[in-house]
Parts: sequence; C-alpha cells; structure tokens
Amino acid sequence: MKKILAGIFILTLAVIVAAPVDVSARMGDLGFHGGVSEGRHLPRTTETIIIEQGNARNGRNRVREFTMEYREYVFLEGVPYLFEGLKTIRTGEPAPNSTSGTFRVEHRVRPPQSADTNQYVHVYRTMIFDVEYRREGTNIIYTYVLRPGNSDWVERISFISEPDTGGNPEFSHHFILDRRRSSFNVSTIEDRPPAIHFYRGDVSARLHYNIVDADDDDVSLGNALVEKVGSFHGFSSAWSAVETLRLDVTITNNGLGSEPWVIQYQIRPNLSVNKILQWVSNEPSVISFEGNFRELHQSFGGLRYDVFVAPQFWTIEGIPMYGTLSMETSNVFEQLPAPNVSFLRGHPAEDDIHRLFAMQILTGPPAFFIPEQAISRGQFLTALARAINLPVQEVVLPRAVRGQPPPVLTLFSDVTSDRPEFRYIQALQQAGVAFGRADGMFYFDYPISRQEAITTVIRAMGLINMTTNPTVVSPFIDSDAIANWAIGHVNVAYMLGIISPDAEGNLHPNRAISKGEAAALLNRLLEYLRVTLVSDYGEQIVNIAR
Repeated sequence: MKKILAGIFILTLAVIVAAPVDVSARMGDLGFHGGVSEGRHLPRTTETIIIEQGNARNGRNRVREFTMEYREYVFLEGVPYLFEGLKTIRTGEPAPNSTSGTFRVEHRVRPPQSADTNQYVHVYRTMIFDVEYRREGTNIIYTYVLRPGNSDWVERISFISEPDTGGNPEFSHHFILDRRRSSFNVSTIEDRPPAIHFYRGDVSARLHYNIVDADDDDVSLGNALVEKVGSFHGFSSAWSAVETLRLDVTITNNGLGSEPWVIQYQIRPNLSVNKILQWVSNEPSVISFEGNFRELHQSFGGLRYDVFVAPQFWTIEGIPMYGTLSMETSNVFEQLPAPNVSFLRGHPAEDDIHRLFAMQILTGPPAFFIPEQAISRGQFLTALARAINLPVQEVVLPRAVRGQPPPVLTLFSDVTSDRPEFRYIQALQQAGVAFGRADGMFYFDYPISRQEAITTVIRAMGLINMTTNPTVVSPFIDSDAIANWAIGHVNVAYMLGIISPDAEGNLHPNRAISKGEAAALLNRLLEYLRVTLVSDYGEQIVNIAR
C-alpha cells in the first residue's frame, strides 16, 4: 500500500471565498431550562442549491434569528403548571477560520403575541450569553458566559389570580429573578465531521427568585431557590437533528404564606427534526408527468418529568408523580421533480438512482447514467459531498494577464480548478476525507474500489473511533481480501446497515464499485442519517413515549 500524502495548495494563484453556508450548530433549540420547542427546520433542497451556487448573501459572521413554539412545565408553586409560548434564538457563530473568539447568543421566551389568558402562568425570560470558543482539531469548545448581575439576564414568571378569556389577565404575584445572587453555567464540546456534527454539554444553575405582589413590587411574599444540574447531547446533519436534555431540579420555596417546602424532580425533554423523501403519484389521468418526489420536513418534541420528592400538598391533591408532554408541529413540504429513469425499470438500484437525481446529488442527463459502469474517484466524492451537504468554496481566480496562460489553482497534479468538481474534492480534502497518493496525484478519473468508497463514507461520518473495536467480527466470507486500512471502516458500515454481503456472502473489496452500487451506498447513508440515527439517539439517550 502506497503512503498517502495530502495535496499542496498553490494559493498565490487564486483567492478562495467562502460560500454562504450554515456552519453553526443547532444546539440550544430546547433551551437550558427543561422546556421543549418545535426546533428549526432543516434547509430545503432548493435553499441548499441556491446557497451552493452563491446566490445568497455571504454568511461570514452572520447573526441568525429563529422563533419557534415553546412549552415548559413551571414547578415554582409546587405543582406542574404548563406554559405555552414562543422562544426566539438570536445567534452568531464562530468565525470560519479563527482558532478562538467570542460571539453572542440570545434566548428569549415570551407568551404568544395573542396572549392566552387561560394560562395560569406566564414566563418572560431573556438571557444573552457571551459565548467563548476555541478550536482543537475538529472539536470546538464553547463556554456560555452569563455573569451575576448582568443586565442582559432578566426573568419574570407571573401567575394570574384566575384564568379568564377577557384579554386582560389579572396577575396575583410574580417570581422575579435576583440576578445578582444567581448563576447559570453552560459548557459544551462539539465535534464536526463533514456529514454529522455531534455535541454534548453540561448545565448548572442556581436561581434566586423574589416573590412579590402583582400590585406592588415592594410587597414581598417570600423567596424561592431553584437549583438545576444536567447534561445534554445532540447532533445535526443535512437530513436530521436531535437534541436531548436531562435536568435534575430542586426547588426550595419559602413564601406565599405557606410552610417552606421542597420538591425534587428530573425532567427529560427531547427534540428531533428530519426530512424524508416520498413518491407521490399524480391522480389525474391526463397530465404531463406521472408523479414527483415530495420532501417532507417533520419535527417532534416531547418531555417527561419524574418527581422524587414532593411537598405535602402534592400528595393531598393526588397529583401524579410523573407526566409527559408532546409537541408535534405542522409538516413542511417541498416538491422535487422526478427525472425520467424509465430505462432503469427493474434494475436493483432504480429507486436509489431515481431519488439521488431528484435531490440533485447526481446531476446531468439521467439517460447518460449507466449503472453498470464503474464510477470514478472524482465522481463518487463529488456525489458524496453533495449528499452530506458539505460546505464548498467558491474559487475566484485573478484576472488573466494578456500573453499569460489562464491562472489555475492546483489541488493535486491532476485536480485543477478548471474542473467543475474541483471545489467538492477540495472541501473533502480539507475535511480529512479525501487524500492523494505519494506521487502527488489524486487519480481523479480512475475507478474507486468498494473498500475505498466505504472507507470514505465512514470518514465523512466521523466514526473513525468505532473502526478500532476489536469485538466486531466481519460478516464477509472474503474478509481476508479487505485491506488492513479498510477492515474497520467496512465493519462499521455493516454494523450501521449501510452495506451488506452479496448473495454469496462476499464484499469483493477490490472490485471497482459501479455507479448503481454507489447510488445504493449513498442512498443507504442518507436513510441512516434521517431515520436510523434519529431512532438510535431516542432509544439510547431519552426514554420517552411518542
């Protein structure tokens, strides 16, 4: 096996401009208080194409704002009162090429604009974090800084005297956050492989509230202390995103004319967002096309709470020690045209090829797509980059000088910027997925073997650590033919359901992978990202009934 070397850039020949892509994580859609939101929708196919073609405004140092439905159980009075409102997130992002820095993230919770006065509790919360970050390889470490006394941290939780529908709720009392005595800490780490961004973090908070009369803030009704500690996990990709949170909470209440009491509970919210592709047949008998693909964006939020210690009146009133809440939102659709692949009728990869052309992962005239033909290294990696929605760069070359050859950027000796696939190979090379050979060539137009294609997919997913698992036994009869550098990647791909043995139980690792087989491999990768990975996170991290 030849030694693999990275390519060398000749940067003096070109200026590389980052295309406007979403490089920020989706962490924080749940917030850090134990509520649940509908989350953000994933980018639509049309939106992705517009961004890739550079028609959107430049995304460097952008501030994005998202408003979503939000629900939270409030236990401050000893029983769970449901608040339903809106959550707005305004977020910056790390500078693309910086190793460290800061940006701001704002979390704001409010009752809906048309306030539902049937709600017993209204939450008003603003938290503006200064987020410090630093990069370590593919990892980014974030620290959310919210200092005691910060005027950008405001919270008031109001209770009404009795629900009504008159439009003007009569408040009984408020819980006002004493920010000078309170603290809130969030620390996260994110790993950013090309296909999936994984993250986890920890939360701790000590929140002091003054309870005041609604008619006169100077009339004190007591105080309450809320202590929270927990952790969250999540991932985001072009096809799905999941966020989960577990919080252990203790509330000590000394107010409202009752004896002091304590409640301890755990709350576990989770949020999942994904998009799937559905075939829709046209019902009219006279129509110019028989059907098309429909991209369906769907989201689900839910939570469960379990009470471990409850105040005495909880038992007297017979409130259950656990409860659940779900938030299913309306679906968002996008119609995608279905190319004519009738010439593939009956081919094992017909559906895979059809879908990849509809999503424009495969491009060009479908009639020229020969599924039995070997796919080249360049063609496969270009399709892989499109499949995982990998951010690519726009290459802007200097103006040509009369009498001089047109300027060209060289990535490998056989991969130059005058080829349309150049920026996809460049993005994968920068991400540590694509490599050249010792002779400085990439062998762009040469066939890619099955084991090379599979290894590249697992690298793009960032699951290299799983390839060294010594307990995994290869299911392939011809496993001895798999190269040492590929065997772990092949086993992981099998374990994830992305590949399987053929009818005779073989992989044929050194055989060139055909275009049809490559389409099936990439489509299985997408199915894993939008369905299986979401299910795995739900089963392994959060135990909540849907």
